[in-house]
Amino acid sequence: MISIKHKSEVYHAITALSLLILALGLFGCSHSGIQVIPLSSRGVLDLDASHIVEIMRRAGFSDMQIVEYGEQVHDGLAQSGAVQIKIGRKVEAIFAVNGNDIYISTRLRGYFIYNINAGWVTGGGTR
Repeated sequence: MISIKHKSEVYHAITALSLLILALGLFGCSHSGIQVIPLSSRGVLDLDASHIVEIMRRAGFSDMQIVEYGEQVHDGLAQSGAVQIKIGRKVEAIFAVNGNDIYISTRLRGYFIYNINAGWVTGGGTR
């Protein structure tokens, strides 16, 4: 037979675990508030990882954000040709394919053009 004290400890442990699971469900998946939204474009490119890292870094994304969202950026450019990255309600960056070029427009860092064969074509202007 289980004592009342032991039942109470088990109950508190289950309650604490339930609250932790609830908190992770509410905050864990959307902790950064970043959304990668595919947009329709005329061209598509299947970029390798080094290109994704290069364009996302130049746009101002951290290494952790690149690791977490780089695959979504890759898939959006390969399947739809463009992606919009939002943090909360603000559009932080748009990446769009045109031939072998990736046009990048950012909220804080301006605009850039990256050619997958030649590297950075232009960059640094503000909108």
